[in-house]
Amino acid sequence: MLLLFVVFASSCNLARMHGKACDKRLQRNNYLATPVVVSDSVHFAWHRDTGREKLLLLHGYSGTGSLQWSKTAQLLGEQYDCIMPDLLSHGRSAKWDTTRTGRSLDDQVAHVVLILDSLEIDRPIAVVGNSYGGGVAARLAELHPHRIRKLVLYDALVSDYSMALADSIARSVGSSGMLAIMATPTPRDLRYAIRLSIYRNPPLPGFLLKQVHAEFAAPYRAAQITLLKDLMAHEKDYLHKRFTWPMPVHVIWGERDELLPNSTGLAIMERNALPRSQWSTIPRTGHVANLERPKAFVKELLQVLGQ
Repeated sequence: MLLLFVVFASSCNLARMHGKACDKRLQRNNYLATPVVVSDSVHFAWHRDTGREKLLLLHGYSGTGSLQWSKTAQLLGEQYDCIMPDLLSHGRSAKWDTTRTGRSLDDQVAHVVLILDSLEIDRPIAVVGNSYGGGVAARLAELHPHRIRKLVLYDALVSDYSMALADSIARSVGSSGMLAIMATPTPRDLRYAIRLSIYRNPPLPGFLLKQVHAEFAAPYRAAQITLLKDLMAHEKDYLHKRFTWPMPVHVIWGERDELLPNSTGLAIMERNALPRSQWSTIPRTGHVANLERPKAFVKELLQVLGQ
């Protein structure tokens, strides 16, 4: 029986099936795939409008709105209408224009604002940003504070995370450095990223890892890695940056995040003079708590948003 399953799984593209399942979950919950086209540039997001309060969810590096947030949006369905963009160089949105003189985070902010404007979101809403998306959320709240009523930084790449620290973390799992992991040239590099991101590493047979790499990594990494190289080029501007956030800010972290350690989140708290009451962790989770323990994450998020 096991052999039959392996043969079946090898012949099917389970990674592609998973992506379609995430899309279908959103569609079943009345979410619409919404591409906004400006000068041949696509700005894509999932959204719905049932009259409930709006919530902006920004995914992390290599994710998409659907892959990262479909389960979260489903669990929040009675309370919120979520807006889930694909960030530039991710999913169905356009690639980041490296010929521009702007920086990647500011261009991502402009991308998100364009989507909000297209959806006629004119009232302040809460925003949740994970990892690289947390850096976008932090910058969005700084540049457009009138649009954000509450900022939730979730295992967020905001400050206090140097390339020296990142490389030491990468070497701890056998990689040559963090850039090598994030560029993901081979399925083996993808395994490094999964090991650092997930608290309990799922057993991924080689054929499935190759499918995941071919479906979600290889087509996008050449464009995505330019985003991280841009952050590296401006490391001195972000490493010790203190933000101006007039709205309430809460920080949520995976208790066992190895990719961005809890010490990074606590340093962000201290640097921005946030009270310890605005910090919380999700037990038994790593870098993506909303995927590892979706119900526990949503329970904590609802409490935070209700404060």
